[in-house]
Amino acid sequence: MARTGSAESKGERTRRRIVGHATLLMYEKGYARTTIDDVIAAAGVTKGSFYFHFSSKEELGCAVIEAASEHILSRLREALDRPDLSPRGRIEAMLKEIQGIVEEADCSRGCILGNLALETSSSHPDFRERIAKAFREWSELIASELQEMKAAGELPADFDCAAYADFAVSALEGGIMISKVTRDPSPMRNSVDLILRQFEDYKKPDRDNPKTISRRKGR
Repeated sequence: MARTGSAESKGERTRRRIVGHATLLMYEKGYARTTIDDVIAAAGVTKGSFYFHFSSKEELGCAVIEAASEHILSRLREALDRPDLSPRGRIEAMLKEIQGIVEEADCSRGCILGNLALETSSSHPDFRERIAKAFREWSELIASELQEMKAAGELPADFDCAAYADFAVSALEGGIMISKVTRDPSPMRNSVDLILRQFEDYKKPDRDNPKTISRRKGR
């Protein structure tokens, strides 16, 4: 990423170009089938330039994960920077932002972090740890907004914000994967809608309403 408040150097531009083309190749072919020669050719750099920035394919893979995580988190934080929205509205904005990132590629790519997690988590511990950290950071952003909802009385006192945030990330990633396989955004959109709809069931007034309780017991 470019340094804030300063011009991006030629070396930084080259490194960013290599990571960008490597990301596209890994979307298309996966990590294992993407070679260093593929990346060099796609980025239009020399082998010497590649090895100046990266000592190995594994180091490049780590850079791809970090750049993708930074990009997604940056967009999520932009969605959160909406003082006009309620905490629930900010959660919805975050989820819709992720949905938008996936739909920009017609759902054909999926999520690069999810893709790499499925392919490499058992064989590349460094990748697994970085991807896990990215998912934790997404979950923590959601949990923070849930805590605000709970403080405002919009969720019951015993609501487990961290667990629900983990569920939201898991449900979203699952929807993204199915949308990738089917080339249909509906599974991902349904995941977002269901995550948000659950809030209605957890609202305290509904939970304590005798009619609601009676209806649930009759299920």
